[in-house]
Formats: sequence, C-alpha cells, structure tokens
Amino acid sequence: MSDEHTCVNCRRELVKINGVWLCRNCNSPETEQLQAIIGDTVDNDEWIFIECPGATLYDPETNAIIQGVKFNDDNDPFQGYRIIGEPVYAPTHTKRRRIKRDSLGHIRRCQGCQDYTIRMRRREGPDFFIPSHKHPGRTKLKSVIHRAIE
Repeated sequence: MSDEHTCVNCRRELVKINGVWLCRNCNSPETEQLQAIIGDTVDNDEWIFIECPGATLYDPETNAIIQGVKFNDDNDPFQGYRIIGEPVYAPTHTKRRRIKRDSLGHIRRCQGCQDYTIRMRRREGPDFFIPSHKHPGRTKLKSVIHRAIE
C-alpha cells in the first residue's frame, strides 16, 4: 500500500471514485452517491455543467443594461457575453450549475442569478426573498445587497 493512496485518519486504502480518492471507512455512502452529481468528470450524455456569468441589472425606465452581464446575442448564449460596469452576483450565486443537455441553449445562469435578474426588473427592487427551512411560512422579503465578487 502506498502512502499517497492511504487514508490519513484510519490508514486504510483509498478508492478512486469519479477522479476523487475517497476512504470508504471514513466517508458516508452518501458521499459516493453525491460524487456522480457534483463531479464534472462523470460522462453523462443527459446532463452538462455550465458556468454562471452572473446577473444583469436593467435601468427601470429605459430597460437598458446598466450593470452585470450583457449577452452578445439574446437568442444564442454561445455567442458570448461581456460585463458592463462590474459583475453582479446574487446572494445565492453558485459558480456552476448542472442542467439537462436539452436546456443548454435556454439556461445561461445559476438559479440564484436568474432569480435575481428577474427580481431586479420588478417594481419591488432589491428586496430578495430567500426561502428558509427554519421559517417555511415566512412571506416577508429580506432586503439584501448584491455582490460584485464571486
């Protein structure tokens, strides 16, 4: 047994699962199941990962983009994008999102940034509702400020 493939805690042999060395003794079985979802080394024809460029902020009167992501072609996300002003990220932003391959041309952002873009176009403004499992009945919006650093 080589030292590079032994567990530092229990000194048992590590198993390579989806490109990651795991100890079956120290990790729960759920960790192995999650690796298929989290890891991008999984060859799956049905799912694909996309990188989230961030949210887009619009001017309320003219609907012109004032900050965030501006896609070069609104109908084709593969044409690229550029950042106007500073990048804008939702409070619940995730860098990568796993989507179905069929939705590749339609989904461009993580769920948090997509919700934030839509929310900022509404008349309520920067109030952003973040659901909580501790308070499932909460309907009051929680005021937050967007992030410019990922």
